[in-house]
Amino acid sequence: MKRKIKLLCILHRSPPAHGAAKVGDFISESQKLAEAYDCKFITIKSSDTIEDIGKVNFKKIYLVFELYLKVLWTLLYFRPDKLYLTTSVSGVAFYRDLLISSLYKTYSFFKSLDIYYHYHTKGIEKFVSSSSLNLNLVNFLVRDVNIILLSPLLKKDIEKLNSYKSIVFLPNGVEDNMLDVDFNAYLDKKYEDIKVINILYLAHMMKDKGYIEALELANHNKDKEIHFHFAGSWKDKENEKDFFTYIKENHLESSIFYHGFVSGNEKKELFKNAHMLLYPSKNDAFPLTLLESLSYGVPVLATNEGSIPYIIDEDSGIVIDDLSKLATSFDNAIGKFINKTTAECCRNRYMKNFSLEQFENNLVEIFR
Repeated sequence: MKRKIKLLCILHRSPPAHGAAKVGDFISESQKLAEAYDCKFITIKSSDTIEDIGKVNFKKIYLVFELYLKVLWTLLYFRPDKLYLTTSVSGVAFYRDLLISSLYKTYSFFKSLDIYYHYHTKGIEKFVSSSSLNLNLVNFLVRDVNIILLSPLLKKDIEKLNSYKSIVFLPNGVEDNMLDVDFNAYLDKKYEDIKVINILYLAHMMKDKGYIEALELANHNKDKEIHFHFAGSWKDKENEKDFFTYIKENHLESSIFYHGFVSGNEKKELFKNAHMLLYPSKNDAFPLTLLESLSYGVPVLATNEGSIPYIIDEDSGIVIDDLSKLATSFDNAIGKFINKTTAECCRNRYMKNFSLEQFENNLVEIFR
């Protein structure tokens, strides 16, 4: 019997539940990957909560050395043929990856190793442009490795790098929570008699994700039959205070509803009741929330960030270049996209491009 190729995956997993961690959860649970390869998984542990991301403390330093020892031990006893790493673009996490890379780069001198770096965010161009040292360090990190990007729109982020082996594109996928639902019957009921339009903002509650602009949009439309539903975890207490202060000062208690961090059935119901997803982010690479929205047949109004124009086409939503145009674009979107036909287009776009099955097949093929 032919020996399976050994694949070592070093990746983020939940918690906290950010995009890279959700993808890592799925990769580690993939049956097709397990059937094709002899897999070992090492979790990159760093932050316990969203609020903790980007901060340096003793626990994180300890976790770096713990990760170093786990990778060293796994290389010695497992002896992988391929290695997959969820890579960070800058900051302390970049130097952690640089440290860990010294292990498998040394290992590759003694045994052939095919290496894949999966970038779940953007920011490489900004990091390498800040100094020649950063450029040299990143070129060292990516030397002779295969880089996995989320879409062709992110290729410009690595234009200054010249040491990698190849680039491949792997759009993310998300779970289909509508498999057990008669989709046509659901749409008939949803659009039969709309009394209130429900707008959903589902993202981390931080200013970079645009919740302030979403609040201002709600204030602009407070005399209309439109409800704005916010869901997500807080970055910090200051953001939380600013949010509720704005609601109180502008008398928006009857049109704005905050649901906290949602998952499972609560999240599913928010999407099923939503008529549009509002995503005015100022910094994103490939937000999974947009894929989830399409899977429920919910059109999207979002900013032109990262791969968002790759995800949303003219039949599934509006992508704006300037947040100052948000109110006008919102009025256009309400008039054009709140209907059954658009919902069907969104669902079809998800099924064709962003299902978990599609992602799983593409991932296995990339390693092959």
